[in-house]
Amino acid sequence: MQKLSKLKELFKAEKRVRILAALGALGILLLCLSELLPNMHSDQKEAAQKANMQTDVDDFCTQTEKKLSELIAQVEGAGRVQVMLTIESSDEKIYAADEKTNAKTDGDAEQKSYDSQYVLVDGDSGDTGILLKTNAPKIKGVIIVCDGGENPTVANQITNAVSAALGVGANRVSVLKMKSAEE
Repeated sequence: MQKLSKLKELFKAEKRVRILAALGALGILLLCLSELLPNMHSDQKEAAQKANMQTDVDDFCTQTEKKLSELIAQVEGAGRVQVMLTIESSDEKIYAADEKTNAKTDGDAEQKSYDSQYVLVDGDSGDTGILLKTNAPKIKGVIIVCDGGENPTVANQITNAVSAALGVGANRVSVLKMKSAEE
């Protein structure tokens, strides 16, 4: 009988060990999963940022095209107007950086080294950089289709106005005649 009770205690102790081992394995599994989940979250965040950046560029184009259309429509002889912009690059964000320059002179030779690190602040979603400014997207070219596009004087006035307004060269602005409504 005594051997039987010792055997029961051994199985109970072994059962506890199995339960503890299973809990330990479950804990390790959860730690591994928690390491993977933030990476999935950051991938989703990165995809959302890219989509948001594309939306910002699209909004910039739409607003600029609308303003240009309204401006060009005011030019005498322009008539109906449609504008299309092409973008070379998206907006550029400039972040604060701590820059250091070291110069060493060794005889006649001088060696310079540069070190730059972004300035980070604690944010809600981790460390983030300090945004100093955002440069607008760079415009590659402009196409303007208007009723008065065949008139060289009107086309020249429109080209000069758009070139001055957007800071692009006149060679990147094309003014064309709009086909008539009857066609």
